[in-house]
Amino acid sequence: MATDARSWFYSTPTPRPFFIEERVNHTLWTNRLANIYMTCTQAENPIRMVGSWANEMPVEFEWQPGKWFILRMGEENKEIIGVMRQILMFRPAFAYRDPDNRFIVEWHTDGGEERWKEIQGIPQFQGLRRLRKAQPTP
Repeated sequence: MATDARSWFYSTPTPRPFFIEERVNHTLWTNRLANIYMTCTQAENPIRMVGSWANEMPVEFEWQPGKWFILRMGEENKEIIGVMRQILMFRPAFAYRDPDNRFIVEWHTDGGEERWKEIQGIPQFQGLRRLRKAQPTP
């Protein structure tokens, strides 16, 4: 079964953990991330998944279909970020470290300006940086 982000990010997937796991894992494996397996921990919005890459580094996904996607990792890993960029078909908005020292990358279909303002200046989020230019507000 060939899947892509259209079956779980750009449309709301059936809220059954197995179906979400199957679609997301196949998408990851098809896009060269063979050493990862994600388990769905919440099938309702926001959808959440946990797993590990190469049985070592913890990885978490959280997303609102068609709106935003958050990748949490034990450390910055450009390979995973690059593959997720290809899967989601657009550049991430920003990255930072959370209070647990996890590396976080966020994608926002609307550019993420509201979220940027929400977390900017909060001391628990370290190293906040934009990864694409802010979109002008109309």
